[in-house]
Amino acid sequence: MNFKSKSMYIVPLIFSMALTGCKSESVSLSSFNLSDISASSGNVKTMTLTWTSASDSSGVTYTVCQKDTSQDNDCLALGSVEDSLSTSITVDSLVSALSADYFILATAGENSESSSEASLTADTVTKMIGYIKASDTTAGDDFGDYVRLSDDGHTLAIGADGAGVYLFEYNDGWTQTAHVGTDISVVADIALSGNGSYLAIGTVDDDNDATGVTNGSDVPDNSSTLTKSGAVYVYHDEEATGWTQVAYIKASNPSEGDYFGWSVSLDSDGNTLAVAAQYEDNGATGVITDGSETTDSSTAARSGAVYLFSRTNDSWAQNTYLKASNTGAGGYFGYSVSLSGDGNTLAVGASREDNGATGVITDDSETTDSSTASESGAVYLFNQDGSSWSQTAYIKASNTGAGDYFGVKVALNSDGSTLAVAATNEDNGATGVITDGSETTDSGTATDSGAVYLFTEEDNAWSQIAYIKASNTGEEDGFGSGIAISSDGSTLAISSGLEDNGASGVIIDTSEANGDSGTAENSGTVYLFTEEDNAWSQTAYIKASNTGEGDYFGGIPNSSSTSLDLSSDGDTLVVGALGEDNSATGVITDGSETTDTGTATDSGAVYMY
Repeated sequence: MNFKSKSMYIVPLIFSMALTGCKSESVSLSSFNLSDISASSGNVKTMTLTWTSASDSSGVTYTVCQKDTSQDNDCLALGSVEDSLSTSITVDSLVSALSADYFILATAGENSESSSEASLTADTVTKMIGYIKASDTTAGDDFGDYVRLSDDGHTLAIGADGAGVYLFEYNDGWTQTAHVGTDISVVADIALSGNGSYLAIGTVDDDNDATGVTNGSDVPDNSSTLTKSGAVYVYHDEEATGWTQVAYIKASNPSEGDYFGWSVSLDSDGNTLAVAAQYEDNGATGVITDGSETTDSSTAARSGAVYLFSRTNDSWAQNTYLKASNTGAGGYFGYSVSLSGDGNTLAVGASREDNGATGVITDDSETTDSSTASESGAVYLFNQDGSSWSQTAYIKASNTGAGDYFGVKVALNSDGSTLAVAATNEDNGATGVITDGSETTDSGTATDSGAVYLFTEEDNAWSQIAYIKASNTGEEDGFGSGIAISSDGSTLAISSGLEDNGASGVIIDTSEANGDSGTAENSGTVYLFTEEDNAWSQTAYIKASNTGEGDYFGGIPNSSSTSLDLSSDGDTLVVGALGEDNSATGVITDGSETTDTGTATDSGAVYMY
């Protein structure tokens, strides 16, 4: 046995073995062993620990300890049982669990005795991975194309392209509580408020010619005169009635093919909603609040726009219409959007913007865009002061390159001080975390391998602090297919939906860097990075528990897919695999997905770590 682990915490008792004897005051303790740590079949991310007896008498308390030399008896207590020789612990993070040591501390009165130490094996952790399917698994539904987790990690929304959104809640176990938006033909993106009570569903296939916000559960009569103009449905989880539609939202200036709803984002309280229409055509620039966008001149085809809405009780209203400061045809402003948790900072990606500039620009010089790097991409940062929004920064990659799609995905932390930006078509052949600026001599030796750029704001000034590549950089892997960041900005998850390694589970020994086996084409992977003492490093390489070819674990690059998310504390990671083929249904905790039957093509699945 090779057991190791590090951050676990809920303690339900599995069984009790009654021991008889005298009171604890006179109980003597002897050496004993932590004999086994196995995956529990009863709950997601749960391990069962079993040990031998430390006494022939009753009155012995056994405490499950994570070894921590800063604690008394080196014991970070995870829970206690009395006169029992087994218990189960649900861990916060499978990544942390794989790198910690455990032991049992027996106590009786003033006497104490520690067991032998043990740690989790990689195989055991793989069996502990949560595996979630739709309640009505159907081929082609792409369940898991969109996943969103509440801040506390207890509410999970899973979007399926052709089947609406499934809601799950954690209460001593995960269960599906609702299935909404079933009449939405194609889901384009979803957003869940941090408190888990508001859900927004974007659909670009909506043809309704209505304008603005319709509060309540009604949808205006659909004359279907604006093909693919797009719409957003907003739902509220009300204590008395459950999930209920509270708004149907259209652009203030809807037009055919605008794709309003392509990307959506909610703040933590569900008070602010950002909606992108990446193909919107208005030639305006900047922040507009006077409604003039309704006279859309359509002079910049597919330049894109973002619409901001605010909520009072359950009444929504548009308050701002945003365009790029250097609006240009084909810029796709709004290809991705991210609101900070406090709702005061907004990042907007324009993945096909053409400026050849580099770095953070705040002097408005981007307005004289030279268009010397076609489809290199850019990100625009906006801040809210009171009720007014303004652009505060225009950001390019440090190694701007044509066709890199910088801004194809963006993610902000809770207070808007850390920003991650993906460029899935970036070509550098480098690996790992780079902070010395050497990426500016990009060798271009790994076509479309992808990169992620990390920026922080201090004293109102933004700067790039890291340039991140995969540990096993490969051509056309699409590193940056999805990105998610913890509330404090210290944990970052990045997916490569087209990565080909045939491994499974959680890997922390960097073995993936020693040669990608390439035995499962487009299976996909997720890389987990953490920051400690201002230095970023990769802490885990994560695959599905049942890795399969064409599963797209972590999403498809250069699409609206948002197939990974983190809880606020960065402990819980959820990853969708829209191409997974198993025909199972519901929440599976016994590891049986590893015998994937593959009878529901592209039905999709979600994994929890």
